[in-house]
Amino acid sequence: MTINILTWNIKAGQNKDGGYPDPKTENLDKIADEIKTSGASIVCLQEVDAYTIRSGTNIHQAEYISNKLTAITGTTWNYKYITSINMNPCYYGNAIISSCSLTTALRVYLSKVNSSENRSFLLVRVDFGSSYFYVGTAHLGLNGDQVIQAQKIKDELNNNGFSNERLIIGCDLNDGENSDTYNIMLNNVFSMVDSGPAGICTLECYNNSNNPKIDFLFNCGTSIDATKSKVLQVDISDHRPVMAYIND
Repeated sequence: MTINILTWNIKAGQNKDGGYPDPKTENLDKIADEIKTSGASIVCLQEVDAYTIRSGTNIHQAEYISNKLTAITGTTWNYKYITSINMNPCYYGNAIISSCSLTTALRVYLSKVNSSENRSFLLVRVDFGSSYFYVGTAHLGLNGDQVIQAQKIKDELNNNGFSNERLIIGCDLNDGENSDTYNIMLNNVFSMVDSGPAGICTLECYNNSNNPKIDFLFNCGTSIDATKSKVLQVDISDHRPVMAYIND
């Protein structure tokens, strides 16, 4: 059985240039269409708004995309959400959506140190048939915070017993391959593997295809053929999604 997993920083539904479409759900519809086309059944999302003025006070973006996928696929999609910034009564954070059953397993709040925003990490248990594994999503900070936050994620996973589980983490590291942040995710506390592909731009690739890859799927205990992983050539936000295939 093959399960497709995707990670994608959707930039709160903005256009790639930072503006918002009219209606503000236009890019969310496009994102749902791309997820359907990709065949993904699990999606890690970063920069997800809920009820904000900028992206729609009546729109929870994770809920909207899940409901849209339910409508266009004929299969029920679920979501779990974590708040990074509480702008009372609105929120900004990360989400995991899936056509599989989801149960929240761990929430980790990643406080700012050198940058201007708090960040977060969400881990869920994904059940499919008689099997399961754990999927996490994170959007790390800037100005060195990404190093501190990556270490905290690895420590919390280990301290809560998840380092011995089948585990996949989709994240925007805000740092590139072979950076300190990247190496922490791979090597510190317990080992993980970069699911690939290597050396392919994910950030503002429409401006420069030589820009870095900063979006990753890391795994341990799962069977992923990195040669089949790919960056989707989609420029709805300023990030391109990364897809991998889990052989269960």
